[in-house]
Amino acid sequence: MKKRLILSFFYMGLIAAIVGITATALVYQSVLKSEMGENLKNECEIVAAGYSDLSSYDRLSVFASDILRITLIDPSGKVLFESEAEAGNMENHLSRLEISDALSNGSGFDIRISDTIGIEDYYYAMKLNDGNILRVSTDARSVFAVVGRSFYLLVLIVTLIIVFSVLISVKLTSKILDPVGRLYSLIEKDEEIDTSTVYPELVPMIDEISAQRRAQESMRREFTANVSHELKTPLTSISGYAEMIETGIAKDEDIKMFAGKIKSEALRMLTLVSDIIKLSQLDDSETTELCDTIDLITVANECKDELELEAQKKGVEIYIKGEGEPFPGNYIQLHEMIFNLMDNAVKYNRTNGNVDVTVTGKTIRISDTGIGISEENKGRIFERFFRVDKSRSRKGGGTGLGLSIVRHIAENHHAEINIESTMNVGTDITVHF
Repeated sequence: MKKRLILSFFYMGLIAAIVGITATALVYQSVLKSEMGENLKNECEIVAAGYSDLSSYDRLSVFASDILRITLIDPSGKVLFESEAEAGNMENHLSRLEISDALSNGSGFDIRISDTIGIEDYYYAMKLNDGNILRVSTDARSVFAVVGRSFYLLVLIVTLIIVFSVLISVKLTSKILDPVGRLYSLIEKDEEIDTSTVYPELVPMIDEISAQRRAQESMRREFTANVSHELKTPLTSISGYAEMIETGIAKDEDIKMFAGKIKSEALRMLTLVSDIIKLSQLDDSETTELCDTIDLITVANECKDELELEAQKKGVEIYIKGEGEPFPGNYIQLHEMIFNLMDNAVKYNRTNGNVDVTVTGKTIRISDTGIGISEENKGRIFERFFRVDKSRSRKGGGTGLGLSIVRHIAENHHAEINIESTMNVGTDITVHF
């Protein structure tokens, strides 16, 4: 951004310099043309005033000089007198613009490029009382010739302009970006931001950042509290059972049962820690590589095989049908997503219920005949540690993080999730990629 701003200011200065020089040259040319025309008119009127007193045309030479050329032309265009050449050898001048204008309007003015490079000839003609045309002319360097003669000076000026443009660009850029840099530093250090010291245009963004920061802090505290609570329960159970075995309070016939309880709670903790790690990885990863070719039917069948034993324990039948359309995705994440959805469909199902998985192209629909989700809970099921049925979830080994993981994976794949559910009838969850 800094480099872009410096270049922008530099180009602005350079363009302004070029436009300024060009405009000055054009104004100079316009003023020169106007002044030359006015001067020649005055000269012509002076010569015309003395014309009637001359004894011959040749006497017009007294008015001529090194910088003023005088010509006398009759109405037919024939040159009667020329101060710088033999009149008899000159071509007819009737076609000259200033001559034709003088014959028609009484006076005429024209500028022509001289044979000499960088020189312009200025002509002014006036119709005299005897019908002849008096013309005076001079030459002057054009603006291009002036520029050419001042080439090295102009190069020096442009060079200085470029140098000053760079210096001013760097200084202006630093002045503009310094408040933004300080703001970025405060954000990085998570310090309080005084909005009176920054640009007013940035205040809404700062307010939004502050609001997000507070929300993230609140979520972090809530997440920490939830993790602590979720870990405390199994740890308390493990500690209690272990203490009973250690102190000899537990009977010999109960030790095996207590060991099973300890193992169950330990597995629950491992599952919780595993889900927390998965969420942390999903939170930390800025982008997901979608480099695998995904077939939803294949993934669903793999998940069915993994859940078959758990489904059989509950008497739940899993049916998979449809035809998928291959698309790019992350296989590990999508396997995790579909497994979680199908696992929930089994866990929260009724005994001898069904789980129907239907694949249509890039869409998968997972339907169950379970407990359902109430309307007030539909918007919360993707929250971390939220459970529709807390007692059943804990008994089934649920951590309350599965659907949060599902939501993250869906966002990584730009997928849309729709939920339809009726209490004590069942739930349909559709994911469209």
